[in-house]
Amino acid sequence: MKKDFPKLMVDSTENDGHAEPIMDYIISWCLRWAMQDYANTKSILYNYCKRMLCILLKENNVDTISFTDVKTWKQYYKIDLWVEAILLKNNIEEKHAILIENKYYTPLHLTKDDDGQYKNQLEVYRKKFDKYYKEQSKDWETHYALITCIDRNDEKFSQYEEAYNYGYEIYSFYELLDGHSEETESDIFNEFWLKW
Repeated sequence: MKKDFPKLMVDSTENDGHAEPIMDYIISWCLRWAMQDYANTKSILYNYCKRMLCILLKENNVDTISFTDVKTWKQYYKIDLWVEAILLKNNIEEKHAILIENKYYTPLHLTKDDDGQYKNQLEVYRKKFDKYYKEQSKDWETHYALITCIDRNDEKFSQYEEAYNYGYEIYSFYELLDGHSEETESDIFNEFWLKW
């Protein structure tokens, strides 16, 4: 990989520069590429995206799963990404919902809850997310993820460890690639994920 080309997400900016909305769009796009409908369209891209969604769902047997539907919403109830994925595993349909909070460099912050009190944003978002699915007649398994571009070995990563207290899994950016670095058929994916 050439290191002398300009990078999509990194320049001389010393703060996040509103990068999180870009993360929302790209991650939303990638998760929708995990649908079985795209398996033969761009197979390398599809495999990355399917693996990514499986990681978020803690599904290890990627080959035995197919996603029949993936829907995403950005900034619904101020949640960065709201994901619904329907998958088939051993010919049994499962419904999963994922609340995703993206962090570029910014720390967790307080936000106003329905009771007017300020609480950790992750707690407030999860409460709204859980309330929605509690009211649904369908059976949805819920998941909570915080995705950051900060490497797990970086001392700044520890600022997100509070997320565990609210039931969130924390993923460093490259963990979603699962150790793979092969370029895909998509310049968007390659620039965002592989040349960050």
